[in-house]
Amino acid sequence: MTGATNAPTVSVVVVNWNSGPYLGRLLDSLSEHPPKLPFETVVVDNGSTDGSQLAAVGRSAVTVIRNATNRGLAAANNQGIAASHGAYVLICNPDAEVTSGAVDELVAVMERHDRAAFVVPRLRRPDGSAQVSAGDLPTVTEALLGRTLGLRLTSGRPGAADAARRGWWWPVSAHDREQEIGRGAEACYLVRRGAIDEIGGQDERFPLDWEGVEWTTRARDAGWQVWLAPEAEIVHTGGVSIDRARLRWVWQSHQGMYRYFAPRLAPTARYPLATAIGLRALLKSAAVVMRFPVYRWSR
Repeated sequence: MTGATNAPTVSVVVVNWNSGPYLGRLLDSLSEHPPKLPFETVVVDNGSTDGSQLAAVGRSAVTVIRNATNRGLAAANNQGIAASHGAYVLICNPDAEVTSGAVDELVAVMERHDRAAFVVPRLRRPDGSAQVSAGDLPTVTEALLGRTLGLRLTSGRPGAADAARRGWWWPVSAHDREQEIGRGAEACYLVRRGAIDEIGGQDERFPLDWEGVEWTTRARDAGWQVWLAPEAEIVHTGGVSIDRARLRWVWQSHQGMYRYFAPRLAPTARYPLATAIGLRALLKSAAVVMRFPVYRWSR
């Protein structure tokens, strides 16, 4: 890890909110599989009340920032980035775990591509099954359909194999090679600080969800790229903090969806957009009340 005379190359930024034992597991995985490059870790706790933030206290080369309240994901990510020093920033959910060589491979891919602003790893669940991590920037239709339904509607069509690398989320069969992609999952991803310096940090109007889509769009509009690193593997549970406040997540996610698409549509289309997104939010809220697994359905 980093020392007084050994400035970090990689800064790991983790935003924590009531993640239970998962933050500790992530930090343990960084200790067990540290990158070869000098690194530091910055944990931003967004007003946790479950004691999960204590897993970061007293660890070597871990800086802990404590917020009295939940400031939102984008704002807390920006706090962590501002407090970090590395040329590369690994933004990581607390319910992720790094594997051997994963961080070094993410850096290697970024260094091979001068215009890479983001590099995304291959994701798998704790049971070993593959998890989607790559796709394109979404259209309104794809966003309203969501990941699961969208994949089901397209997978059985003629020519579906040729379309495997198109759409908001690609099937895991398309995560097979190092390649430029439209966007990546936000469970864990490497960001070039030079790109952040140019385009700015995350938009804090997106408190939970869609902050990564907006950031990626801004980067790509400025000529930056997103790359997939299939040899870098991250274990991701998914939905840990969301499950603590599912109704809040539903409404903030849909609020973010509207804020992302509204400026990109004609003013006359914004009312129909708001209506469609509002109806979707109501359906998902009902699913939460009925204890349907809305996180898996959503994206």
